[in-house]
Amino acid sequence: MIKVKILGICGSLRHGNSEFLLKKSLEAAKSVAPEYVETEFYTLAGKTIYTCDFCLLCLEYKDCMVKDDFHELKEKWLEADGIIYSIPVYHLGMPANLKAFIDRLGQTVYGSSGDVPPKFMKVIGVIAQGTDLGGGAELTMIQAITHALVMGSIPIAGDGPESYIGAYGWTKRSWFTDSFERLLEQKDFDAETTLRAAESLGRRVAYLSLIVKNGAHLLKDLLKKDPKYNWYLSKIENDVKKK
Repeated sequence: MIKVKILGICGSLRHGNSEFLLKKSLEAAKSVAPEYVETEFYTLAGKTIYTCDFCLLCLEYKDCMVKDDFHELKEKWLEADGIIYSIPVYHLGMPANLKAFIDRLGQTVYGSSGDVPPKFMKVIGVIAQGTDLGGGAELTMIQAITHALVMGSIPIAGDGPESYIGAYGWTKRSWFTDSFERLLEQKDFDAETTLRAAESLGRRVAYLSLIVKNGAHLLKDLLKKDPKYNWYLSKIENDVKKK
């Protein structure tokens, strides 16, 4: 069986609740098959990612010409087989730094592929949390799910009834960076539900990443008929060679 790598991207500028839930989700992903599932945690805290200014130089140079931390995360995103985003809700949506990364990622991919991007086939799950119930967590997840579809990837939820389109929760108007840990110590029902959703999401991202990658390897002769899968098949071949 071919191994998979699950990348967890924390969109928070703090080391707090989004990070806590993401690490729990990654632990659950790893538990699916420790010998075949590799996980990596990446945080945007302390990173600088500027917004896309639509200079269109990526069309000429096949990469974003703005020099910042975008490039490090882009390479990790491309390398991963599964992605778990953990996002704090800002103004009913994702924070500007994460949106800037997504904007530039899409623009760079389209710019370097002649406007016909490859099927990246990454399994993508989303965690979102904020201070208020009904404060925009589902809107934030839908925004990330739309990104997954645009990038030729596969959005996935955790297990019901806790997770319908991802894992989301609220800190009951607490601004502490460890609000979820405090609520879990109190055996808060909502916090426990969010944690179960995050863990089931991690497991499902791991399972489906293994299914997709190993299935594509078995069906490589069929998929070669469609050039949109060439990038993904090349990635699998490279991973097999590393074994």
